[in-house]
Amino acid sequence: MSCPFTLKGYFIDNLYMALGDENSISSMMKDITVESELSLIKIIAKKDINQTEIGGYKINDQEEGSKFEVPKWVASILSDMDLIEFVDDGIEIEVFKALNQEKLLGNQLSELRPDLYKKINFLLKNWKNKLSNDHELIQNYEKLSTSLLDLINIRISKIIALASLSYPPDDLHKHLTSEEFLLFDNVQKQIQEWRNSMIGEENV
Repeated sequence: MSCPFTLKGYFIDNLYMALGDENSISSMMKDITVESELSLIKIIAKKDINQTEIGGYKINDQEEGSKFEVPKWVASILSDMDLIEFVDDGIEIEVFKALNQEKLLGNQLSELRPDLYKKINFLLKNWKNKLSNDHELIQNYEKLSTSLLDLINIRISKIIALASLSYPPDDLHKHLTSEEFLLFDNVQKQIQEWRNSMIGEENV
């Protein structure tokens, strides 16, 4: 027996098919990832750091306990060298709050901080590299990643519903992160193309 057709499933399948296109979500996400890796992040020196240069980026002398900012890609290298730790900016709490808010709003989208996905992705990658036998960190990692996935799935359903509207809300951009806008734009185009094909019109 064939699986039941769903509009959501149809467009998600087509999104995966589009990943090889030059202007696909995949290629555009690479641009966002590069931008994210170049953005600054606050860190704390775990020990004295002598002036050094990493990949052309110069780091001045830093005393143990001092706070300073470096690009994310530099912070990742320093973290692997066990020279720094990340400043806790409460991003995990924001995910849990956003998930609860998303559930309460029904079909409406809540407004996320623009860099939420970038910061959480960076944090989870850092934690994953340090899991080993740290049971508390493993629990925190699983709890946060599960909540993030729940948040993403809820918002995907809402974004697909909004993309199917002939006239989406004028202020929609305020409620979408840059990553989500790529998803919305791609799904909206596919829905329009499908509608046009159903009524025998050329794609416009």
